Amino acid sequence: MTVQGQRSSGLTSLNPEKRTEHVWTPGEELAAKLLFGGLGCMIAVVFTHPVDVIKTRLQLQGEAVVAAATHATSVVLPSSSTSVLAATHTLHPTITSSSTPGGAVMRTAATTATTTVTAATQTQSLRLFPLLRHIMRTEGPRVFVAGLAPAVLRESIYSTIRFGSYDYFKGIYSGMGAAGLRGGEETTTLVKLMSGLTSGMIGSAIANPTDLIKVRLQAFWPSGKPRYASIADACKSIYVEEGIPGLYRGVVPTAARAMVVTASQLASYDTTKHWLLKLRDSQGHTVFREGYLTHFCASTIAGLVCSISTSPIDTVKVRYMNQQFNAQGKGQLYRSAIDCAVKTVQREGPLALYKGFLMCWLRLGPHTMLSLMIFEKLRSFVGLNPV
Repeated sequence: MTVQGQRSSGLTSLNPEKRTEHVWTPGEELAAKLLFGGLGCMIAVVFTHPVDVIKTRLQLQGEAVVAAATHATSVVLPSSSTSVLAATHTLHPTITSSSTPGGAVMRTAATTATTTVTAATQTQSLRLFPLLRHIMRTEGPRVFVAGLAPAVLRESIYSTIRFGSYDYFKGIYSGMGAAGLRGGEETTTLVKLMSGLTSGMIGSAIANPTDLIKVRLQAFWPSGKPRYASIADACKSIYVEEGIPGLYRGVVPTAARAMVVTASQLASYDTTKHWLLKLRDSQGHTVFREGYLTHFCASTIAGLVCSISTSPIDTVKVRYMNQQFNAQGKGQLYRSAIDCAVKTVQREGPLALYKGFLMCWLRLGPHTMLSLMIFEKLRSFVGLNPV
């Protein structure tokens, strides 16, 4: 009996339910959520990046392009832009004077050519499958990993902040304080939206340089080589040509997109998941429980909501970032993000803002599912409450 009692006591001490759980301090909990949020999105972006490249190419199609030329020429950019560049030349006579040994003044005439570049947009754009065939034929499969390094780096900053600080801001906006919402409390939809807007804005503003480099590497390379050799080369080139402000080109549309992305993505996931958990069958039993199925269903809906709400802003952001900027920081195509949106609609119609929507959804949908399911699993693994 004594031995049996000792064994029983030993078994009881090994019971996971009797194990002392780690008590997370507010700082530790925030750090863990930041780590898990960034890790989940970094893993997700590796799988969805090829789709992001195709999405970017589709969004750039039909865009008028301006470039300097020194000879009369026409250039067609078929995979990222179907614009034709027409360069016309005007000869300007100039008179120069020189003295001869005899003191006479000899005048000579010379002509200099100046180039006026006009942009005319073709009406024909490549659809998804013709575009894929063209990319494979002209650039090869390596283009589908173009910009992957800055994309992963971007997620390590941007998504670390927006995912990790979402609960933190929910606590603040709900009036519970920064250390609140540690027990998985339900909040209002407005609190969820405000939390997503704030965390997305902060994360995107800090990570803007990596987003800029990613977009420029994903765009079509007329020379056949990437615009930059590496992240370091990109930072150096942008700094030399455009200065520090050059790294923050498009920060306004980027922040606007990130605010809408995070608010629609996390708020819709949060709302949908808690709605599913409250569903009851005819006998009053719960239909969904916290787990993979619930996370999958909620993240699928969140991905669709996110894609619909952010696609127009994403198109504007990609086009504005990809354009050339002069030494004064003035864009050659668009003065601002609003100017980009207006010109896009004027030239190509309102539906141009939804160019690449299918690929946007095919990217954001799986990305949302993978990142949120990994985020939830990691939280559960260490004993943190779910979203």
